[in-house]
Amino acid sequence: MQIDWEGDGSAVLANPAYSSEEKARFDQIVRLTASIHPAHLWLATSGSTVQKWVGLSKKAILASATAVNAHLESDHTDRWVQTLPTFHVGGLGILARAYLSGAAVYDLKSAHPGKWQPEHFFGFLAETKGTLTSLVPAQLHDLVLLQRHAPPSLRAVVIGGGQLQERLYRQAMALGWPVLPSYGMTECASQIATAPLGWIEDSYPPLKLLSHLEGEEREGRLRFRGASLLSAYALAAEGEITVSDPKEAGWLTTEDRGNIHEGVVTILGRAGGLIKIGGENVDVDRLEANFQQLKDQLGVDIDATLVPVPDERLGFTIHLAAVQGDDSSLEQLIQRFNAIVLPFERIRGCRFVSHLPRSPLGKIIRSALLKLFVLN
Repeated sequence: MQIDWEGDGSAVLANPAYSSEEKARFDQIVRLTASIHPAHLWLATSGSTVQKWVGLSKKAILASATAVNAHLESDHTDRWVQTLPTFHVGGLGILARAYLSGAAVYDLKSAHPGKWQPEHFFGFLAETKGTLTSLVPAQLHDLVLLQRHAPPSLRAVVIGGGQLQERLYRQAMALGWPVLPSYGMTECASQIATAPLGWIEDSYPPLKLLSHLEGEEREGRLRFRGASLLSAYALAAEGEITVSDPKEAGWLTTEDRGNIHEGVVTILGRAGGLIKIGGENVDVDRLEANFQQLKDQLGVDIDATLVPVPDERLGFTIHLAAVQGDDSSLEQLIQRFNAIVLPFERIRGCRFVSHLPRSPLGKIIRSALLKLFVLN
């Protein structure tokens, strides 16, 4: 993918899986924002009950790329192996870093079209003598299962798109994979904090706040300020597109709970209903609202709710918990739901439970339901 990093043109970088209705809004976003936000790239994020796009100026993306290149000590001798789509900030960031450093980029998808296969990646990495790459935890999990040692050319593997569990980190390091856990988000144009290069101590590495951002904890949530922050959100709801800037006095408050001490960022969890599935942000509350609406439309009289279940490979997967009812109606409901959501948001399985635990106000208690769900 070629991007004119110095030009004033803007574009929406979209997942091909989006519906034709959603794609029709892309040109609207560019037209609506062209005068106030020129030279911007717009990327989707799933952290909302409505469709939301993040507007990043090209300067913001390059500011992030400059900081990441410095952290990775990257220059023109490097060879990036690209596994992430460029409609995600992780993949787009690699193109920006290579533009600034002069490093080569080798695209796995061009060499091996189709779904991700760890065997293809390993062979491609060795063939290209790749020095740098970026993966999500699910991809690293697949590589560990291969039990193949990292090629000698590889200097660093940045892991983003979700929290890397310590067990998987240690397994990868034991096989010689130079893994750098990181924390980032689309709104900050990729990485915010990343493990030190060449970490050799036995403990899980700290996440160091990168040089292009300031960060602090305010009322339990992390917030950041710096040159790589988004310019605006474009929200699409009920056929209307509205543009707004979520920053206050230059600070962006996140949905992440955590703290920052002496430049080390610690993540304690999410403040809202967001989870990660294979590196993708998924708003469980949004999915649940869509599911219940569909259930009402189809007239399915079954007490049922979505359950995000921890998954070693993907982080989470979506399942359904239901009180015993008409199996054929439930199957139809699942099929219809899976047809209208993105692939990673689909219901992976269904289990029947004796009841759905609720609060006195009738709200599903997900923590209690998950325990009940796992026991059945």
